[in-house]
Amino acid sequence: MDVVELFLEGGDHDLNLILGAVEALAEPLQIVDVQAEERRLVVRNQSYYEDIIPQYDDILFQEHFRMSREIFEVSYFFANICHSSGKKVLFTIWIISKQESFLACGDRFGIARSTAYYVFKQIIGILVEMLPQHIVWPNNHDSAIETFTHRSGGFPGIIGAIDGCHIKIKQPINNAHDYYNRHHYHSIILQGVTDHQLKFIDVFIGLPGRMHDARVFRNSDIYRKLTNQENPLLPEAIHLLGDSAYPLMTNLMTPFRDNGHLTARESRYNTKLSSARSVIEQAFGRLKAKFRRLKDLDVCTAEMGTQVIAAACVLHNLTIELEVDDEEYENDPQIIEEEDGVLNPQQNRQEAELKRNYIMDNL
Repeated sequence: MDVVELFLEGGDHDLNLILGAVEALAEPLQIVDVQAEERRLVVRNQSYYEDIIPQYDDILFQEHFRMSREIFEVSYFFANICHSSGKKVLFTIWIISKQESFLACGDRFGIARSTAYYVFKQIIGILVEMLPQHIVWPNNHDSAIETFTHRSGGFPGIIGAIDGCHIKIKQPINNAHDYYNRHHYHSIILQGVTDHQLKFIDVFIGLPGRMHDARVFRNSDIYRKLTNQENPLLPEAIHLLGDSAYPLMTNLMTPFRDNGHLTARESRYNTKLSSARSVIEQAFGRLKAKFRRLKDLDVCTAEMGTQVIAAACVLHNLTIELEVDDEEYENDPQIIEEEDGVLNPQQNRQEAELKRNYIMDNL
């Protein structure tokens, strides 16, 4: 006889049976509630940094932290900020390198959720402060020119390539429309210039994704330096390479626009330029492959997103400077961007065309 039948019969002599049945039903609910509460308790790994990481061999350490243990321990850069914050630094590199949540990363390193973000922000700030020492315009162009000339099959005078890259972010609270790009997601733009080693020698970060490459370029310091006639950034025979979204300038060579009627010489010029310019696409690809957080940057503000991107660029250069093997981090196929509208200033346009034609005729 179940509880409902006892209740409907309504006999006083069955009251004790009813109460007993109710208590029997209630007891499992109490047990389930306790178990649910226990599942909500967060168990942090208090020994991952202290006990587990020291057991990693060099391959596993580099897989997780994008550099060898030896480089991490002996390099002046990391020794300088790791003296009292080694766990914080590895925690931050882990977050940038993975797509795990702050909660999961904090649990792994034994860092409370309430402090994980502040630790991350602190180390990101230190990395950004180091940007002027590690993203540097070269003084000696000879090595870059020689490497680019060989790589492109004879294209002379190249010291680097320029392009823009969209870093996906979650929808910002303010001015979300400005960050919604033509690829139908919110993003921050990273404009980079890379050398023959895939190192960034200039970055301009933070403009909203809706802005075209040409307009980003026009707002950047590198544009002002390239157009400074009184104190030119580059000697006359040296130049950057850009795609057709960029203006043809005496110190920025771009392809002939393909209208379906290119001559054989123009096509050969475009092919060699494209071959040499591919370093910037490779650099963006490796940046996103090494620091996977940049594939979908989930931070609270666009300003913080800009900081994280800058820190990742610093780490990218550091791994190259410290000779970290980057073979496993090949191009991310998602990073290739389409060309935007062209900025076409008339300043020295004729000189730039003459220079481009001269290069074309001598390839």
